[in-house]
Amino acid sequence: MSMKIFGKYGIFLLCILGLVARMLYGYVHEPWVHAPDHLAWEMVIEQGNLSYSQLIHYPHEGGSILFSLFSQLLELFTSFSSLTISAFLIDFIVRFIQITIVKKVFNNRVAILFGLWTIFASPIIIPWGTLNFGLHSISSVFPFILLLMLFKNEQTKKDQLLIGSFLGLAFWFSYSNIVLIPAFFLYNLMFRNKFKKWGYALVSITLVLTLHIVTRYALDAGFHLNEFPIYSIRGEVFSIGEINFWDRLWNLPKVIVNSFIVLPYPDQFSGVIKSVFWLSCLLSTTSLFVAYKKNQLQKKNYILLPIILLFIISYALSPFFVENDTGNHVTFRHLTYIVPLIALAIIVGLSYLKNKLILIPFLLLGVLQFNRLVQIEKTPPNDETTKASGWILANKLGHDTELINSIIKDNYEKRNLLIQGVGWGTSTALIKDIQTLSKPEIKNKIDELIDLTTQYPKSYYKHFLIGVEFSFSDQVTPRLDKNILPMIKDEYDKRYTTKPQLH
Repeated sequence: MSMKIFGKYGIFLLCILGLVARMLYGYVHEPWVHAPDHLAWEMVIEQGNLSYSQLIHYPHEGGSILFSLFSQLLELFTSFSSLTISAFLIDFIVRFIQITIVKKVFNNRVAILFGLWTIFASPIIIPWGTLNFGLHSISSVFPFILLLMLFKNEQTKKDQLLIGSFLGLAFWFSYSNIVLIPAFFLYNLMFRNKFKKWGYALVSITLVLTLHIVTRYALDAGFHLNEFPIYSIRGEVFSIGEINFWDRLWNLPKVIVNSFIVLPYPDQFSGVIKSVFWLSCLLSTTSLFVAYKKNQLQKKNYILLPIILLFIISYALSPFFVENDTGNHVTFRHLTYIVPLIALAIIVGLSYLKNKLILIPFLLLGVLQFNRLVQIEKTPPNDETTKASGWILANKLGHDTELINSIIKDNYEKRNLLIQGVGWGTSTALIKDIQTLSKPEIKNKIDELIDLTTQYPKSYYKHFLIGVEFSFSDQVTPRLDKNILPMIKDEYDKRYTTKPQLH
């Protein structure tokens, strides 16, 4: 691919090849039918409602509003999963922006190499081009945009206000982007840029974040039964005092490697793949260090470091940190945010070496991994996925039984499993923290659960209550206090003349 051709058509061609790879993976595995979060979100989108609670998927993911609107538009033209189609298209756009920015900041050669990497990328990235469950992978475009802004190094008041607004809106889009804010200020400190200039960015960041907080408080995003704290992410909060940070930090290199190459099961190639990856990282780091010592390291290379370091440190502090040697795209979904930037850093480092052929093994990792990924035995759809999507619906919208009824009516062939999931999710949302409550408060929670049951058609009661009982089983998390289940049964016995059967 000549440089001239690359300038005109190359980026588009690389993105098309990446789209073909994702479509092939989607055709083989249909991951969207195995993703409860995706299915629940799709069911809400199909209602065609423009209310804030139905457009935003989770309160910490403001960007999901754009996905919902785009998917609702696609609903007008197709009966196929609009959320899946939007995943394909938006993934294409993200990769196009990333490669274009790499071309502008670095050069054509690095852009081609990075573009080739994006075609097959990593086993944890490919599935997110076919389904939606959080915005981690899509949000990986924002570090690249910040990379471009810092590369341009505009120091006028207008540009600083613009970059501050971008950082605030990026955070609003997805909380993964929070690391970009300290990375921006750290970069300015590294190069001793005058506070007078980048202080304007601080002003615009503050204004946007204030507007975001006001919006979160003022608008109804759902989740009434859960009462999530405003600082939580899907109900999870950072409990720094409860983790062994230094132990996690020690294990971070292994986690990063796993996030690049991990599959649900190891095979005879796993050791070789890990060795090639470690060698690529070592050679890249060494070449960057040598370039630094020789004063050959360009300023733009320093931009990558604060973003990568701050993200992996924040990940190590988070409740989402995992140390698995095996897993899948869901296990390591949070790291899809930073993996493309780490891949770029490795490619940049290797490109400093005189022998550019050393890049080939690193790029071939993606090809080999993709081949392994598509050959994994396809998992048939199962009832538990549908039930879990009902759980998600109940957690978000369980207070709005009219809407839940409408969703079940539109998915009538799945109604029994969905209502079981709704019963499971409603019970979990109300009962999960009940051990911290007083007896009158416990009684109120049980009454609320029973009141919600009666707001569904009588034909749903049996399956709703199956779901309630399932929420107390050892098969699910969070584990509920089993001492509460007899109390729920007693209340049902008192309230119903024709008693539903709880076993």
